Amino acid sequence: MTSRRTTIFRQLIFNIVIPTLLALLIVAIYNFYNTRSIISKGNDEKNTIISKEITKILKFQDIAFNLIDGELNIRFKELSAALVNEYFANTANIKNVDLISLRHKLGMDSLNEDIYIIASDGLIINSTFKQDLGKNMFDFGPDTKNYLQGVFKSGQFDSPIFAVESDTKRIKKYSYQPTKDGKYIIELGAYSKKADNIIQAIEVSKNQLKIETPGIIDVELFMKADVIFCMNKDVLPLENQSDTLLRSFQDKRTISFIERNGKFWYQYQYIYMVRSSTSDSSDIEVIENLKEISGIKDSSRIQDKPISNLYKDSVIRIISDRTAQKALFKIEATKFIIVFVFTILMLSFLIYRKTRQITLPIIKLVENVDRITNGNLRERAEVLGNNEITRLSEKFNMMIAQLESYYYELEEKVKERTLKIEKQKEELSKQRDVLAEKNTQLNEAYLEIEEQKKHIMDSIYYARRIQTAILPSFALLNSKLKNYFIFYMPKDIVSGDFYWMAEAENKVMIAAVDCTGHGVPGAFMSIVGFNQLNNAVQVKQARKASDILDELNKGVINTLNENTGDSSIKDGMDMTLCVFDFQAKKVDFAGANNPIILIRDNTPVKYKGDRFPIGAFVDNKIVSFTNNEINIEKGDIIYLFSDGYADQFGGPDNKKFFIKRFEDLLLEIHNNPLEEQKELLKTTLFNWMGANEQVDDVLVIGVKIQ
Repeated sequence: MTSRRTTIFRQLIFNIVIPTLLALLIVAIYNFYNTRSIISKGNDEKNTIISKEITKILKFQDIAFNLIDGELNIRFKELSAALVNEYFANTANIKNVDLISLRHKLGMDSLNEDIYIIASDGLIINSTFKQDLGKNMFDFGPDTKNYLQGVFKSGQFDSPIFAVESDTKRIKKYSYQPTKDGKYIIELGAYSKKADNIIQAIEVSKNQLKIETPGIIDVELFMKADVIFCMNKDVLPLENQSDTLLRSFQDKRTISFIERNGKFWYQYQYIYMVRSSTSDSSDIEVIENLKEISGIKDSSRIQDKPISNLYKDSVIRIISDRTAQKALFKIEATKFIIVFVFTILMLSFLIYRKTRQITLPIIKLVENVDRITNGNLRERAEVLGNNEITRLSEKFNMMIAQLESYYYELEEKVKERTLKIEKQKEELSKQRDVLAEKNTQLNEAYLEIEEQKKHIMDSIYYARRIQTAILPSFALLNSKLKNYFIFYMPKDIVSGDFYWMAEAENKVMIAAVDCTGHGVPGAFMSIVGFNQLNNAVQVKQARKASDILDELNKGVINTLNENTGDSSIKDGMDMTLCVFDFQAKKVDFAGANNPIILIRDNTPVKYKGDRFPIGAFVDNKIVSFTNNEINIEKGDIIYLFSDGYADQFGGPDNKKFFIKRFEDLLLEIHNNPLEEQKELLKTTLFNWMGANEQVDDVLVIGVKIQ
């Protein structure tokens, strides 16, 4: 593959200038983002300072309301006791009582103090504040409902600190006391000028924070009782962010994001505040600052009680203008791009000027090299100056002179070699004709072998059709065995493993047979075994499993002419045979080398066969097989199998599957439906084999007792 040509100038650009500029670009980008991060961090710290100031303001508010609350509690308790014990001792006509006259009679302030009568269902049935008449207090939220029901239950006077009036959003002091008959609650409510002054002072402090902090557009405090509210009536509404405010309350976390509005960029921060539920009488500095605002001289009356009716928790919303900051980032980025492009152009121009001075002699030298390459060996490079290029030109001329000498010597040798090659070419031509004749003979032999192979394969495929035809059909199997599976996977086209079934005298006989070898030899043995099994049952009238195997053994030995001599054929078969009597709930089992496995109540039991195959002699005598009579129960499952599954190589260490792992697999899957068991056996075997070839025929039969 020809490499792409380049120049020294390009190499300098790619190898020096570009890496340098990339390094400068990375440093500049890092500085740009670092600066932006520092500015953003400064903005966050500024907002944190504001939130801390708001926290102090809220603490100021909490302590102030505690102080004011102490003054109002004494008065409310006296008024409430008078109403409950004197005026409403009998509540029969409480709904029609003129509460305005009663308020005047008790000396209450008609502008700032009100009386409410609340029924047991939460309904306000009478009040001096007519706008609230007919409202249901339970509709204000579950906390309000639970609180009022608690007052009914306690039967005692209770006076929370302050609450926010639902209509006016103004701070108001309330007290609650049930009537003696427990049917109504007498509620007293009063506005407090001192509390209003504190709220006004807090709003002034917030506005002062906005004025003193550059970039801050708005700072608002939102609180949550049964609903979210702000005591500033002129709060800047942001309807599209109401869900964000609610999420900050629900998740109890700070939410911050930047949003574009026209040409301006605004940062919105919703800072959730964990509020202390009690006042701290030890905070001398805050209490002293209250005296000028509230007019309370005796700070010892501060109470240590919760302020839950005012609010449960709070969120500070800070809106900051980030337009100037965004513009600054844009200007700095533009400056950087301009400087970077200018630097690239200047460096490219300077490098080009310098490389021209360096490369001009090299270009001339290259032109000379091109002429020499075209065959003009008498061409010489021009020698100018006294530098590395000069020495390179001198050495180049010496090399060309030597090359010219070698060239003429080589030309003479080439002529001599050409004559020899011509002679060799004639000899090779003769040898090629001989090879062509041999190749023709090989092609004819190959075609003859292919034709023979085709005949052999056709015969083997026909043998498979014969072998398949002698196997029990699934229609026959389904008619005799209601719940079974057969996993049959030959290694080659024809198999040495086969399964057999017969029925006689209400007994179902089924066998899993593994003949010596596999492929064509095994297939021949399978036909011998199949015929001898049928002969044992149909002709010899054998019914016990051991009798059938004895007759099979004799038949195989006679068929193959086996005897104890050295020249006899020592082929045979391993197998398991079960004779099922489903009505009597019994099964006869006999085995040649192979066992069966019965699983009952998740417990496997292995019944071993005799330790010799079909077609064997022991002490020069034909052996007899042992009959095992087994009682069976509904739900039992019996497995018959050859050794092909356990002998398969694979797994992470390329070892055999082994009989122990096979038994564990059967126990693991035996509760599955039988068709599913067959698929699991197949999947497990393929996973175990991996890239290995199948080493033997595989046969597994499972029969479940109904």
